[in-house]
Amino acid sequence: MKKVFSMLIACCLFFTSSIAASAAFKDVGNTYWAKDEITYLTGKKVINGFYDASFRPQAPVTRIQAMILLANALKLDLSNRPDPGFKDLSAMSSGYKHTAAIMDEGLFPKSTYLKPNEPMTRQLMARMIASAFKLKASKNMSFKDVPSSHWARPYISALAEHNITVGYPDGTFKPDATLTRAQFSVFLAKALSDDFKTFTLYSTSFNYQLELPNYIKTKVTVEEEKKKDGVLSTHFYYNNTTHLGFEPYLASIHIIPASKWDFYQSAPYDLIKKYNNYYYCYQSVGEHPYYEYNQLGSREAKTFERIQYRLTNAIYSFKPKN
Repeated sequence: MKKVFSMLIACCLFFTSSIAASAAFKDVGNTYWAKDEITYLTGKKVINGFYDASFRPQAPVTRIQAMILLANALKLDLSNRPDPGFKDLSAMSSGYKHTAAIMDEGLFPKSTYLKPNEPMTRQLMARMIASAFKLKASKNMSFKDVPSSHWARPYISALAEHNITVGYPDGTFKPDATLTRAQFSVFLAKALSDDFKTFTLYSTSFNYQLELPNYIKTKVTVEEEKKKDGVLSTHFYYNNTTHLGFEPYLASIHIIPASKWDFYQSAPYDLIKKYNNYYYCYQSVGEHPYYEYNQLGSREAKTFERIQYRLTNAIYSFKPKN
C-alpha cells in the first residue's frame, strides 16, 4: 500500500525561475551529488564558475574564497569596514573588502596572518557558518574525532544539531580535512535554506535508511513489497499527477537473498552492495515518463528529473542498518 511521506515541514517551492536560469557547468552533471546546492547558490549569485564553463567541484576552497562566498551569501555591506590587520593581505588584494567585512562581523578568528591561499578546513568552516547564522548547540552532538576539548566542538555540534552536517559514515567529522568547493556549497546552501537540510527515511520493514533533502519530503510516495521468494522491494513514485494523470515511477531498491541471486543477477538491476547475505540492487526508470505525453519541457517533468537524480544518488550511498 502506497503511503505519502508525512513529515513535519511542508515541501518548499524549490524550483524557482532563478534556479532554472542559473548557469550549467560542464563538470557538474545532472546526477552530481551536489548539483542542487551548486545550482541554488549560482542562481543567488553567491558563487560562480570559471571562464571555461567549469565549476571545479573538487578543487579546495581557499580562505580568501571562503570569505568572499560567505560575505556574498550574507549580503554584507562591504563599505567602510576597518582594516582586518592581516600582514599578508593588502587593501589592493582581491577579496580584501569581503575579508574586512567578515572580520568586522567576528566570523573568523583574528590572527597576524590570514594565509589567504591556504585551503579552508572543515573546522574553520564550522566556526564561520555557526557564527554567521548564530547557530548554537543545546545537545551533545558528538563525533569520534571531535573530543569535548576540541576548540571547534561548539561550532561543529551546532552544525550537526541544525542538520547542516551529518559527518561521515564512520562517525567522524574530519575537522582538519580540506573543504572542496562542492562541500562548501552544500554547507552554505543548508545554512541558507531548510530545503537542503536532510531527513532520514527509515525502512523499518526492510532495515535500511536513506538521507534525502527536505524538498523531496512531500514529493515522493513509497510502496514496499515482500515477494514470496523472499525478495524485498521498495518502489518510489513522483507524487504529482497533474500532467500524466498518474504518479510516474522513479526508482526501486531490491533486496535479494543470496540464495536467490543466481536467478536475479541477470535482471536489469544495478548491484549496489552485498550485506549480511543480501544483495542490495537499484532499478532505474526506463523511458522518461513525460516523453510519450510530449511534456519533457514542463516544470513538472524537470522537477521529476531532479528528484530522480537526487533519489538515485541517495540510493547508491544508502546504509543498511545494523
